[in-house]
Amino acid sequence: MLRSLSISSIFAVMTLAVFPAYAQDVAAGEKTFKKCVACHDIGADAKNKVGPALTGVIGRTAGTYAGFKYGSDLVAAGEKGLVWTEEKLAEYLEDPKQFLRDYLGDTGASTKMSFKLKDETARADVAAFLAAQHEATNAPAPSDTAGEVAKVDEPAMSVEDVIAAQEFSEAFLSDPANVEAGKEIWFAQCTHCHGFKAYPGKAPKLKPAKYKPTFVFKRVYKGFKKMPAWKDTYSVDEIRQIVAYVKSPEFSP
Repeated sequence: MLRSLSISSIFAVMTLAVFPAYAQDVAAGEKTFKKCVACHDIGADAKNKVGPALTGVIGRTAGTYAGFKYGSDLVAAGEKGLVWTEEKLAEYLEDPKQFLRDYLGDTGASTKMSFKLKDETARADVAAFLAAQHEATNAPAPSDTAGEVAKVDEPAMSVEDVIAAQEFSEAFLSDPANVEAGKEIWFAQCTHCHGFKAYPGKAPKLKPAKYKPTFVFKRVYKGFKKMPAWKDTYSVDEIRQIVAYVKSPEFSP
């Protein structure tokens, strides 16, 4: 029977034994990372938010990003030698507290991060996205761009102007396509802080019957207190669709 196996078949079996059954998808990881931007910033000018900036996290010792106050367990893990790799990040994202319990051999974990990403493929994709951002940030500067046509940015509307420009007709709010699109975003992002999936005490339960559509748009677009401004993550149209879902009869806070 072994003689009947071709060299390519044997190589395929060996490949499956070595590599995961899924391919890491940076684009999918970027989409999933939208769930993280409430707490984490990334990019060349990233700043600490509720969580530390994640620029350059691959290769970083855990609990060491400048200016951020970590939980004691994450600091202890770094002192013990934990350095973030794609694989370690993917493990951590499944259950941060349990990851640190296992790593430190401790029954308690004081990490501030409660978010869990249960899907294995999604975790690998997010880790790949963070690695790609790390590589892009450390890439050589672009070559001389002489001869290119200079681009002139059009004046952008201010936050207050965008908010003031919003009008919500009954037709828009009741359009099933808008409600469904808003619902998809809500369950992908918003329920981590609001509603039945929220961690206790993280955000108040919403009472949409008391809110005008323009009020909901303002809160989502601009942010409020610990709630981030989602204007840098979702388009105006997407935020309007969130409003349509929140104001719909099928909204489930």
